[in-house]
Amino acid sequence: MFRIRLQWLAPIVLLVLAFILLEKSPQGLVAVTPAQPGDFPYAYMTDIETLEYDAEGKLVYKLETPAAKYFQRDANQPGAEDYTLIEQPRIIFYAANNATPWHMSAAEGFSDANGYEVRLKTDVVAEQKSSAQGPIQVTTSELRVNTLLQYAETDKAVKMRAQQNQIETVGMRAFLNEDRIELLSEVRGVYAP
Repeated sequence: MFRIRLQWLAPIVLLVLAFILLEKSPQGLVAVTPAQPGDFPYAYMTDIETLEYDAEGKLVYKLETPAAKYFQRDANQPGAEDYTLIEQPRIIFYAANNATPWHMSAAEGFSDANGYEVRLKTDVVAEQKSSAQGPIQVTTSELRVNTLLQYAETDKAVKMRAQQNQIETVGMRAFLNEDRIELLSEVRGVYAP
């Protein structure tokens, strides 16, 4: 009897774990806290270019900015609440499947302590020059980006323009490495052949 119960225990535990992981969507992975006004920067950097490579040595993304301010909450040691304010960030994402890179820019950016979660704000533009669809441009007021997952999302108004169409929506999820975008609500489009 005891052996039969143990046989069912493993599948039940796996099912519960799978359910928990499926319930935690990628948007839950991008949670950057806002900057605190009045903080004095721990470090100030200019003319920055950051390159991130995967385990095989392939370029995943590049971030460029004319200036950034790093804020360290505890002057004695780095911590999870540290953050970086980025001026005019420009990020290029390189897909693993050699798809055309995505280029993102904004007036300002905010990065968490590990640098993998970035919030782009004010005049956010994401562009891709697709060989199949021609140039694609996405504009919004705010975009949360997880550079490690190559995932971006917003709950703000979005305009997407391609060669022959324009789409407006509220909310978007972009899986950059998969070259896939989900439009969330109030989607309206115009197509001009």
